[in-house]
Amino acid sequence: MNKHWDVIVYGATPGGIGAAIGAARRGNKTLLIEPTRWVGGMMTSGLGRTDIDWLEASGAIYREFAGKVLNYYTNRYGADSEQVAACNGGMFFEPSLAAKLFHEMIENEPLLELKCLHSVMSAVVTDSRLTSIVVSSQEEETERQWSAAVFIDGTYEGDLAAMAGVPFETGRESRDQWNEEYAGVLYMNFDETKEVLPGSTGEGDERIQAYNYRLCLTKVPTNRAAVVQPPVYRREDYISLAGDVAAGRIRSIRDVLNILPVPGGKTDANNHHYCMCSSDLPEGNEGYIEGDRQVREDIIIRHKHYIQGLLWFLQQDESLPNSFREEASEWGYAADEFVDTDNFPPQLYVREGRRIHGEYVFTENDARLAPGLERSPIHYDSIAVGAYAIDSHAVRKREPAGQNVALEGFLGLGWITEVYQIPYGVMIPRKVEGLLVPVAVSSTHMGLGTIRMEPCWMQLGFAAGVAADLAISKGTLLREVTVDVLQDELLKHNQLISFFRDIDPLTAEGKAIQYFGAKGVFTSYYAAPAEPISARLASSIIVLARSLPGGRGLPSLPASGNIMPAGVDMGPRFPKSEPSPEQYWADNPLLTRAIFVRWLDAVHRGTASGAASEDRSEISEALKQQEPSIGEFCQSVFRILNSRRSG
Repeated sequence: MNKHWDVIVYGATPGGIGAAIGAARRGNKTLLIEPTRWVGGMMTSGLGRTDIDWLEASGAIYREFAGKVLNYYTNRYGADSEQVAACNGGMFFEPSLAAKLFHEMIENEPLLELKCLHSVMSAVVTDSRLTSIVVSSQEEETERQWSAAVFIDGTYEGDLAAMAGVPFETGRESRDQWNEEYAGVLYMNFDETKEVLPGSTGEGDERIQAYNYRLCLTKVPTNRAAVVQPPVYRREDYISLAGDVAAGRIRSIRDVLNILPVPGGKTDANNHHYCMCSSDLPEGNEGYIEGDRQVREDIIIRHKHYIQGLLWFLQQDESLPNSFREEASEWGYAADEFVDTDNFPPQLYVREGRRIHGEYVFTENDARLAPGLERSPIHYDSIAVGAYAIDSHAVRKREPAGQNVALEGFLGLGWITEVYQIPYGVMIPRKVEGLLVPVAVSSTHMGLGTIRMEPCWMQLGFAAGVAADLAISKGTLLREVTVDVLQDELLKHNQLISFFRDIDPLTAEGKAIQYFGAKGVFTSYYAAPAEPISARLASSIIVLARSLPGGRGLPSLPASGNIMPAGVDMGPRFPKSEPSPEQYWADNPLLTRAIFVRWLDAVHRGTASGAASEDRSEISEALKQQEPSIGEFCQSVFRILNSRRSG
């Protein structure tokens, strides 16, 4: 049976959920397909501490989620409770709460349907356009063919894109391929020195960063489930830790696992950066990305047994001191989490899957300071913002070249990573129409090392959902969606498309500055919105605006500040004795209120839109102000463009 939706999203990861909500909220009949029985990906599977530094650099849909987290803890425990303090403004949460909130967000969308335990088996591509998918139900053991106007791949692995024939990359690029300073083979001491060791040749290969599970552990006796020995236990995988303890490199379980608190007396326990044998399993994911279901399942089980065995070793192995084992034994799985999977998280942490060939390849350089600018590179088609340090987990096991301080491929570039813009082109696959890929984006290994955070994927997904709606409503290809209209709509939804340190991004002024920040008007993270605008900057913004959708025909600024109203006698006057235009503007560099108002009047006379008229009426009440500000001018021009584009 061929059933049709406006939008079909494959993968109920945070990115997939963001995409489905973005499409459904704009009036599209949307289907969200998830091959497992769980939604939320890593955010409901142990990753309870958000990998961003501040909410201001996240997208609207993630801020909505974080707000729900904060409201839950506040309403249940009180504003002054330990739980509210522990949730860090909504960015830290228990896995079960994340699952509850995601289900509520999905269920609250009347046009959004969720189907779990359904897997895409194949894709139908006609004339280079993805038109339908063949889906298998694990419960009914049936296959159906479903079609949609737009498909969105929300999987970590990029499975739908691959089935549709989208070309992709795996592994690591060399330093030379995209001019990335830290690409390829690298031995870096992760401590504060970030020393690069010999053997760091920068050559590319097919290795991918290690996977693991994010464990939800607790020391609360009444909520602690015991660690048990896994069915397959390989003591040799962990015995090197005994040597590390004897050498003083490791003193406790907290030196093996990075155990950090979330509300409820629980933790998000991750791989430890400084431990040579932690919860990551370097080299253990070989074959996963392109493997069939059985290959992946074998790798998943291997990772599960490895981490269960690690905990067992830390608590039971007699090669470790009694005091070490006793302290480790204070920890157990949170008994009220993952109750359907023996308190073990269901989702393997797939940090890196396929990376599609898209219209833009995001690299290390896109998240660093751009030469000649005081911010990262500017993207005219920016649709989201990222703010996590470029990093990668190890790609090789412990070896002598690491000198007991480095695992090959493990790196963190926090000291040189900047807040950055993410262009629309990273999710538009080459060669295939009708598909957006906001998770397995077009990037290098290094570029994905910062984009791969769940809040970032969530906002990319939301942008994909909005783009899908625009393509459907306008009857255009996804790659032909007018990016300025997409940015207009995203800003209406309070999405961030450009980061500044001195604006409120959710105000009308802040949104206008973000828009022009994506067009190259501002070359630093400071827009100085309250400062008077110079005539030079105002003129350059007008020139730029003429090249943007809705800006054709915008008049130039008045060339003189001495224009008298019609009906007022201009003479006697001796203009040649007055300062030259060059001297006049040198002496009067700021845009005056009178010139600004005259320009807006000219805009109004030259357009059918009422936007300029609205600005004129607002400004006429403030004629006594000295000069218009940068923020005010940007807001006025943005309003004109926005009105013309939507009119």
